[in-house]
This record gives sequence, C-alpha cells and structure tokens, in this order.
Amino acid sequence: MENKSSVNMNRIALFFISVLSVVLLSSMAWVRINLLKPAMYVYPEYIHKVVIIDRSMPVDPAKNKVEEAITGEIFRQDEQAVRRVSDGLMDACSAFNLYQFEKAPDRYQGGGNKSVFPAPFNWDEVSRLCQKFNADAILAIEIFDSDFLVTNPMQVVRQAVEGAMTGAGGVNVNGIAIINFGIRLYDPVSKNIIDEYQVSHRMNFNAGVFTVQDAVNHVLNKIDAVNETSYYAGRIYGERITPSYYSVVREFYSKPRKNKDLRMGVRQSEVADWKGAIDSWTKVLNAKRRIAGRAAFNIAVAWEVLGDIDKAKEWAAKSYTEFREKRGNDYYNQLVYRQREEAIIRRQLPQEE
Repeated sequence: MENKSSVNMNRIALFFISVLSVVLLSSMAWVRINLLKPAMYVYPEYIHKVVIIDRSMPVDPAKNKVEEAITGEIFRQDEQAVRRVSDGLMDACSAFNLYQFEKAPDRYQGGGNKSVFPAPFNWDEVSRLCQKFNADAILAIEIFDSDFLVTNPMQVVRQAVEGAMTGAGGVNVNGIAIINFGIRLYDPVSKNIIDEYQVSHRMNFNAGVFTVQDAVNHVLNKIDAVNETSYYAGRIYGERITPSYYSVVREFYSKPRKNKDLRMGVRQSEVADWKGAIDSWTKVLNAKRRIAGRAAFNIAVAWEVLGDIDKAKEWAAKSYTEFREKRGNDYYNQLVYRQREEAIIRRQLPQEE
C-alpha cells in the first residue's frame, strides 16, 4: 500500500509541475536574434590564399578496394566525400572572405591510417605546392573515413527475404552516416604545422522500405547520406577558422494582460515596432514592483533587438537591482558575454579603411 501511495503522490507532483510549467511558459513571449560567434582559431594575417589538398589516398589502393568490397563502400565514394568536405569548409568561410581557397585537382598519398595522422609533408614539397598554386599555405585533409550503419538490420534482412509488404506497410530503415576526418595547415614561412584538427561527425537518416528492391536501394542512397554528412563535417572546421552566425531566443513578459501598456508593447513587438514597444513599457514602470520589473526586463530585450547592447545592459541591471526581477541578473551576464564575443570578432575581421 505504501508503494502504491508513493507512486500516486509522484504522479500528482508531476502533474502540478507540468501545470506550473505551462503557466510559466504561457506568460512569456519570445524573439529570435541572430548573433556572430568568434572563430576559435584565425590564421596569421600573412596567410590569405590557401590551397586545399586531399592527402587521404591510401598507400595500398588494392587493399582499399578489398575493404570497399567487404564493407559495401561504393568505388571512389570517399574521394567524392572528401570533395564535399572541402565544399562545406569553403561555404562556411564565404561570408567574411578572410581566406581565398583553391582545391587542388590531384589526390596525394598520406601513409597514415583512418584515425592517425601520417608523417608530415616534406617542407620542400610544401614550398613547391605553394608556388604551383600561388598560395600562402597548404590545408591538407590527411585523415578521412566514412561509414554508413543500418541501425535495424534484422528488419531489413527479414523484409528482403520475404520480398513483399507486410500488413503494416513495410519497414522503416534507420541509418547513421559517420565521418572521421583530420586536417592540417602547413605554413611554409614558419615551417610549422600551425593548425591540426580532427573531428568525427555523424547524421541520422531514415527511409521507408517496402520491397526487396527498396532494401537494395537504401545501400545506394547511402552515397548521398555520406556526402551530406561530409559537407557538414567540413562546415564544422570552416566555422572554427572564421566567425559564424548562430541564433538565440530571448524571452520577455507578455503578462499580466490586464496591464494595457504592457500588452500594447507586446503587440508592437510582434510587428517589429520595438521603439514603440519601449515607449509602451516605459509607461508601466510606475506600476507595482513586480509588473514594473517585467517592463524593465522587456525594455532590455527591446534594446538588444535594436542593437544597443549598452542600453540593454543598463535596463537588465535596473530590472534586477531596482525591481528585483530575478531574470535580469542572468540576462545582464548574457549581454556581458555577448559584448566580449563582439570585441573578439572585431579583432578577427579586417577593418574597413
């Protein structure tokens, strides 16, 4: 009886927590803001043009062909996928043009394996390639491996054996494309590898299987899955060496609805009239402390949307110190962090003369 009673009490508690969550969320409006994230690593200023080289060709091509036959890899699949890594990298860097990239047409043998970097390029070869492509540095993809795993293989096998739709209408095939790649930046000036980075990236895919032919086709479709995953793996590295955009959601108060000025400001925000919203919310500052604190918090969000971070910080601090709005302190710290990121980005991007 005690166990049953305890279960019932837990259910009641969960119910009230759920209700409280709905009430709290329903009192908030939100706006999405696009921000810039600094690059984790920026190439030296004297490096502008970079040639991308595929140095992932296996030393023993015959052995690789055996592996392709065993694992079901399509001939030259990895070669295609490496090109997609380069595409993703270049697209990620295209917004600010910190670097000019060129893809070398030839593949080079690396001598490593699918998880360990090979011995570095000979520096005479690095200089020769830089001269050939009139480049300042070489970015070499030296580790690359792709795989596509079916997560429910027994269902696919059963479907292929039966060769017909089941009463439920077939089988849903779930797969995971996995990319592991490593990349190095060779600087011929300092004769150093000034950046070395390795990442494993995976994406989930699914498709309906209804016949034996569908079960076969999903193997062919894995090429697209691997290429797409390779592209986004390349973007991961590209976003590492150049600032990139991301979005955040800022919540602000839409209640109490009975306060007409607070509600008017929310309606104005919905049509992007943020200055009008500030005017409406300013009228609420003479209301009761809790409502005034919400209005001050909303004003802070409005100033951030308008791009004035100093005023946003001022009002976030005021909402916390003068009106004891708890969210104001956390929001103030978020704005401080944003300003620090923007200061880093200004140092990373070339200044207009």
